[in-house]
Amino acid sequence: MVKILKVLSVELRLQILVLLAEKPRYAYELAQKLGISYPLVHLHLRALERAGLVVSEYEVTKGGKLRRYYRIKNFRIEISPESLKSIGGDEDEE
Repeated sequence: MVKILKVLSVELRLQILVLLAEKPRYAYELAQKLGISYPLVHLHLRALERAGLVVSEYEVTKGGKLRRYYRIKNFRIEISPESLKSIGGDEDEE
């Protein structure tokens, strides 16, 4: 849980999740919508993917190009006193 909370502590990643909740998108599309560079979007998408919040899939376009798009996974985050106690001393967890 600490890993997911760390990933979500970056506002830009939350903005990416909001856009992906609307529909699956390509990284360049996210970059344009957010007004940031493609490499920066890709960096954040990788972090979201490693945390299990986003998945990527490939598709072949009509022109034969392979393109990767991202979609949000269904997830639920619940924070309760019990869950906080279970992570109490695990600040170094990755």
